[in-house]
Amino acid sequence: MKLILKSRMISPHVMEVLLRKSKRMNKKLGAEVNTKIANELSARLSEVNSTFTAELVRNNNELNKKLTGEIAKINTRDAGYASEAQKILSMVNNVTTRLDNIEEACRNDFGNISSEFTSIRTSIEALRNEMIQRYAIAQRLQVDFDQLSANHSSSSESSSSRLSVSSLEENRNRFKRVFDSNKEEGETLDYAFETVRREIRHQEKIGKSTVENFYYGRGDPKYTTVMSIMRWVDSKEFSGSLDNNAE
Repeated sequence: MKLILKSRMISPHVMEVLLRKSKRMNKKLGAEVNTKIANELSARLSEVNSTFTAELVRNNNELNKKLTGEIAKINTRDAGYASEAQKILSMVNNVTTRLDNIEEACRNDFGNISSEFTSIRTSIEALRNEMIQRYAIAQRLQVDFDQLSANHSSSSESSSSRLSVSSLEENRNRFKRVFDSNKEEGETLDYAFETVRREIRHQEKIGKSTVENFYYGRGDPKYTTVMSIMRWVDSKEFSGSLDNNAE
């Protein structure tokens, strides 16, 4: 009863002062809470960003190590694939650039990281499969044409000889298909044969008539000639597959 009487004795001015003070305290407390929340959020975002950055660097290092090792094996196996290895290195550099771009983008938009990583993994897997396929083709060509060379030096007509001739015809058909697809519209066959000769001649000597005879199936080509032409076919097919993956 005494407390009630005392509260009734507080003047309106005192009540107003108390209310203002209470508002100021509430405002200050709210500001402190907001500041603490903002600091905590900033710390968590910084921690997430550091984690993403470390993961990106680790993946980049592992990727470079694995692909560089594969390229070294291919170059040791056959020096003729140096140009393909250079293309693979260029692709690695492109992937590295994309990883760097992701690292920058993750500071602003974490939602795009998942889809970007999926795209990179798909590109790397496609490149890996393409490398395996190209290497298998090279091995098959080596075995087939070694057998063809041995059979041509023999007078026997064995079943293995017929298989090698069939393989030669198969590779000639591959060459014709790639040759026709790379021939520009309106370009003469003579000019196209000369273009192929110049491209092959960067690595090995070959004449325009040799390319033309192989296209039309004339004569009995040498092993080294067929290998030179089929390396050109492999490089064109490999370049086409890289263009398709880039799209």
